Amino acid sequence: MSQPITPTDVIKQSAMGWYQYAIVAICMLAYAADGLDVVTLSYAAPVMIKELHLSIQGFGLASSATPVGVAIGSIFVAPLADRIGRRALTLTLLGSLVALLLITATNGTLTTLMILRLLTGVCLGALVVCLNVTVTEFSNEKRSNLLIGILHSGYAFGGMLCGAMAGLLIEPYGWRSIFLGAAALNLTAFLLGLFILADSPAFLMARRPPDALARINALMRRMRKPEFAALPEAPIVIGKQRASLTVIPRSLWIGTALLCLAGFVFTISGGFMAGWRPQILSMAGMNMQWNGVAGVTTYGAGIIAQLIVGALSRRVGEVRIATIFLLAMAASFTLLGAVPDGANWPLVAASTLCGFFNVGAYTALILVTLNYHGVATRNAGLGIMLGCSRIGGIIGPLLGGYVIGAGVGRFWVMLLFGGLMIVPAAAAVLARMRAVQQQPKPIPA
Repeated sequence: MSQPITPTDVIKQSAMGWYQYAIVAICMLAYAADGLDVVTLSYAAPVMIKELHLSIQGFGLASSATPVGVAIGSIFVAPLADRIGRRALTLTLLGSLVALLLITATNGTLTTLMILRLLTGVCLGALVVCLNVTVTEFSNEKRSNLLIGILHSGYAFGGMLCGAMAGLLIEPYGWRSIFLGAAALNLTAFLLGLFILADSPAFLMARRPPDALARINALMRRMRKPEFAALPEAPIVIGKQRASLTVIPRSLWIGTALLCLAGFVFTISGGFMAGWRPQILSMAGMNMQWNGVAGVTTYGAGIIAQLIVGALSRRVGEVRIATIFLLAMAASFTLLGAVPDGANWPLVAASTLCGFFNVGAYTALILVTLNYHGVATRNAGLGIMLGCSRIGGIIGPLLGGYVIGAGVGRFWVMLLFGGLMIVPAAAAVLARMRAVQQQPKPIPA
């Protein structure tokens, strides 16, 4: 192991301290709030439609506004954190979510609801990127990927929490209560973040504000790590660098485009599975009771997959584990299509495998992207990739509806969406190859 020469080297090579774990815990809480925010509308839907006299079609438009906003936030808002700081943007987004959720609880028109859900999506899309980057930059080399996996499990817990809150609050207190509950969780994350969150030493070294050394040493004291008498020398940049609206250097454009392609195509299939899995199982003769069992095991397997990918990816390699999970996802989709009609337990098992490899592949692709980009472009790179993946998540359910509506059989539907996974697997490998050959050494993170 090389002798640590920068604050980032110290963080990456030394044991995690309580302050770093506190940062991760707050990010996980915010991620749980994110998972809660995403599904609040779906749980409130039956009561809202009846009470506000909304049409199903109009409410569908309001629901679709959230993923559109998420894509916008990931691509256009998340990169701001590479300029103004992770802490500033994270707190701004959490505070905005509190306000938006409180306003949603007082909403009474479809147009206002659509605007609010679009803005909520923008905040959520950017927040996810900030949380991933913050955990990466405050984690040591040994724990980084595992902690990203734990972070992502917060999203699933948020969705489960929303279900529990819906069961407890909506019937006695009305649909507005669930939005107030979501606002309270975001407010808790905001207040904790206000006192604990900070910009990482990696970011401060990259941006070099006038007080960078003082802020870095204050952080090193909180982490109980050695302080520095002077800032390390700035990395030498070879060649003239031109400003870019994307904040991504030209040397990284092709690799970033490949990762965006991987995220886009992957989420076409992932979005299809999220939207049509119950219908696919119904096509196989499964009733709603069995479908509910499959839902529990499928989402539970996803949480386990996130932890496994996080624990193994550093040892196995991010690209390698992403490729394994993507190809295994293709196989599990095909298996779900091949299980005979009426075989309930095999169908549950196949659906569970689909959830396991689907969620695991998503986490692995995020890790690939985080490790491809240096600190100066990490928010922008991950934000653009996740934005493209959100677009795929919109297209997937639409394409699935067209294919199923055309009368295509269950096996061929699943083979089609499973076979698409060859594309992201190949794109991730090609991005890695290009990084090895051409990417300039990133600023340590």
